[in-house]
This record gives sequence, structure tokens and C-alpha cells, in this order.
Amino acid sequence: MLLRLPSEKLTKMQCDFLSLTMFVLAQHSCLNELETLATALSVTGKRSQQVIAAQMVVRFLKRNWGKALEFLEELDRIAPIERFGEYKQTDSQRMRRYLRARCLHELGERIRARDAISNYLRHGKELTLDPE
Repeated sequence: MLLRLPSEKLTKMQCDFLSLTMFVLAQHSCLNELETLATALSVTGKRSQQVIAAQMVVRFLKRNWGKALEFLEELDRIAPIERFGEYKQTDSQRMRRYLRARCLHELGERIRARDAISNYLRHGKELTLDPE
């Protein structure tokens, strides 16, 4: 797959298209192509949440737990999901919490994995406005 990215700054429409392309590649398990596209975007200076998340997913699916965890930590720095109080997580936040728990488990870090699972479960509950 020959990929030539423009040297000028990408427009929002181009970034959205490339993000959609990365999603489709992930859905079809085209990990090498996804990795190539995410790396190319990263090298051009596009370190968006979508690019880092794509790199994280590739490493996770390739069972490179340590590298997936590194990308998760980078994603947490630029787009933190920790908040105070009760809130309902987005699907993306739940995915990140699950991937963290799985990576820590696979790396043999049982205590941190247990904490990550607890965090994943605690913030996954539905919130209701009417007290029962």
C-alpha cells in the first residue's frame, strides 16, 4: 500500500476521512495497513486522539501489551477520562478502561489490573435521575 500524505496541513475533512479509514481498517482486521496509516499520520505531526487510539488498538490486537499500555498512558495525558463524582462513561472511555485492565493483566500486574477492573465496573453503571 503506497501512501503519500500531503506536506501541507490536513483539513478537518481530510482528518475525518482518515479517522474513518482507520476505523474501517480496524473493523476488517487490516492491522498492518492500520499501523502504517497511524504511524504516517503520527510522523506528520497529527497526534490526535484518533491516531493514538488507532496505534493503541493495533498494539493491543497484536498482543504487544506493554506498547499498548504506553499509548493508553499517552492518550490519558492528552484526553484524561478521570473525573470526580458520578458520571456515565462513553463507549470510548469504557474501551480504554477495559484495554488498560487487560494489558495490566497480561503483563502480570495483578494489583493494578484489579484496580483497573474495579474502575471499569464502578463507572459503567447507568445513572438515573429519579430516586427509587
